[in-house]
Amino acid sequence: MDDLLAGLNLAQRAAVTSPANVLQVLAPPGSGKTKTLTARVAYLISQCGYKPWNIIVCTFTVKAAKEMQHRLQGQIGEEAAKKLVLGTFHSVARRYLVRYGEEIGLKKGWGIADAGDQKAIVKRIIKEQGLGIDAGKALGRISASKSRSKTADMVAAEMKKKDEEGVEFVAVYQGYESALELSNLLDYDDLLLRCKDLLRTNPSVVGNVQAVLIDEFQDTNEVQFELMNNFAQRHKTITIVGDPDQSIYGWRNAEIENLNKMKMLYPDTVVIFLEENYRSSGSILNAAQTVIEQDTARPDKKLQATHGHGEAPVLRRLPNAEVEARWLVSEIKRSQGMSGGMLEHNDYAILLRSAQLSRHIEQALGNAGLPYRMVGGTKFYDRVEIKILLDYLRVIEHPEHNDALLRIINVPSRNVGEVTVKKLLDEATSKSLPVWKLLLDCVQGKRKPSTKLSAQAERGLSEFVNIILTARKKKDTSTPSDLLELVLKRLDYNIFLHRKYPEDADDRLANVSELQTQTKDLTAAIESGSFGDEPLPSLSEDAQPPDDFESPLSIFLANIALSSAADTKDTPASTVTISTIHAAKGLEWPVVFLPACYDGSIPHSRAENHDEERRLLYVGMTRAQGLLYLSCPTKNSQQGETVLSSFLTQDGVEKCFASRGSELDSFVRIGRLAATLGRPCPPFAQLEQTRTTVEQWDDTYWPEDGTWPIEEQNRWDH
Repeated sequence: MDDLLAGLNLAQRAAVTSPANVLQVLAPPGSGKTKTLTARVAYLISQCGYKPWNIIVCTFTVKAAKEMQHRLQGQIGEEAAKKLVLGTFHSVARRYLVRYGEEIGLKKGWGIADAGDQKAIVKRIIKEQGLGIDAGKALGRISASKSRSKTADMVAAEMKKKDEEGVEFVAVYQGYESALELSNLLDYDDLLLRCKDLLRTNPSVVGNVQAVLIDEFQDTNEVQFELMNNFAQRHKTITIVGDPDQSIYGWRNAEIENLNKMKMLYPDTVVIFLEENYRSSGSILNAAQTVIEQDTARPDKKLQATHGHGEAPVLRRLPNAEVEARWLVSEIKRSQGMSGGMLEHNDYAILLRSAQLSRHIEQALGNAGLPYRMVGGTKFYDRVEIKILLDYLRVIEHPEHNDALLRIINVPSRNVGEVTVKKLLDEATSKSLPVWKLLLDCVQGKRKPSTKLSAQAERGLSEFVNIILTARKKKDTSTPSDLLELVLKRLDYNIFLHRKYPEDADDRLANVSELQTQTKDLTAAIESGSFGDEPLPSLSEDAQPPDDFESPLSIFLANIALSSAADTKDTPASTVTISTIHAAKGLEWPVVFLPACYDGSIPHSRAENHDEERRLLYVGMTRAQGLLYLSCPTKNSQQGETVLSSFLTQDGVEKCFASRGSELDSFVRIGRLAATLGRPCPPFAQLEQTRTTVEQWDDTYWPEDGTWPIEEQNRWDH
């Protein structure tokens, strides 16, 4: 008990140990809300006798869920922590639907429609029906409707005026839902809606739940609020942490009124408050000068700063690319807190030599819930060569997925043209069949298609069906990595990319290599038991269905879909920028990160002109106004050993770079940064307040030599 409460202030202790059944913990920034919520979970288990598998904890980001899991492992033990039903709302909902979905009529083997699928369906409906509505706007309205539990028919019935746009929207919404049903897919909003339906009509599936805890409650929408109540319907024991002053996700349909609605629904709610709580600086230019002056053919000119010296640029060495991304995200959050909120998300840019380097960074930003935008590059999972492979894997796992199947049916070319594809889709739709069922029956001689096919097209379709069938026979006993290798081999993917994209095939193959690495990482995580959801607890009711086996491929694809869920909504105004250095020329940011500063990355391994590569690094460095971070992982994303970029000489590093991030620990240092940025310096009280949001004031967690800290030396993934 004393260990559990150690380090907590009086208000935090009151929240952790409160006997209230329904508790609101209102926590301003930096008041230790996550620490408090985690301790509350541990208290319920260790002091109140609750079983971990009878507790549901919902978060809004993967990062938050992982952080809580890690903390709880130290408080209640690894095995107990794994048994908690803990994750994002979407992941928890998915677990219940995987287990019990057939109780509400979900067909076995349903899949998740990601953002690309959703957009493709809506665009197709608009084109087929000759509508004028914008696809993006229609998708936004569909999601907003679903967040309020409004079906297409309900929207139609509520229309006071039958305006053209409203009528078109209803038509799109209805067609969209029909397309999802035909492909046996659920979109992100459906995961929550159908889980709500399940819990309302089959309350016994949560009959074991003793307590429900919700993080960032101010960000919940109407459906998530109802889900919380349904999860807790038997024992009505609920703890939420939130802050109405931080309700900033109206663009995600969040409902600030949920705090008040909760108190009205539960009159005995106890509320506890946690109240304690010209461009570049001279040093950046000096560092850039040491890089560019290595080109002896250039005119001998010096960079003169009009600003003060400022904070020394940082050259950070980290164990690998994944850790580099994690450190980068932590440094964004740390510098924001330490600077008194003077720096916002859009003050940060992550500049890459090659867009393919973004995968780990995108994942880390997404897991931390930090909004970002891509410039001069495409998000990793949206790149053509990656989408093709993921679509093959989706069809292998879920052949009824019409849109995924239609995207790959003629990739590589099988002499199946667009006209033929459309006719096949029309025929399948008219017969209420997935396209896969039509193709399979035709290839196996069980059905003759109405669509006339050339002999070449028939052979191509037969080959396609054979690839999918071969992989499906192996999927339950093969790893995602094995299945990806099978697809790559059967498609001669290397040859295909070189023929289709001769100018940048090597870059595309490098992206494929990243995907291969990811599937291998996942396999290792599953085998070590450090990845994947713990099965839901067994209940005593006789009607409970058996716990079906879920293939590793299904877990892999769901992980990708759910990790991308935050990208399906409108982009908030303030976002971190991820850009190639080329696309960043002429731009500037207060804070710039340049990751992967090793030979092979910059200078690039295929670059013939090293002087141009040097200038590229120089351009990247001089985009920074106040803070500049360079980093080098000792191993790249393929776990190959790296050598620090030859442009970063030992003399230059020693003279110009710090080995850790600036401490930003004094009012004087913050004042210098503010002056460089031309901004008012935050008041001392504001600095003190925002610094309470920072878990670690200095950049000391990762050793300076790029090795692993003692705390992480036994992790499975290194």
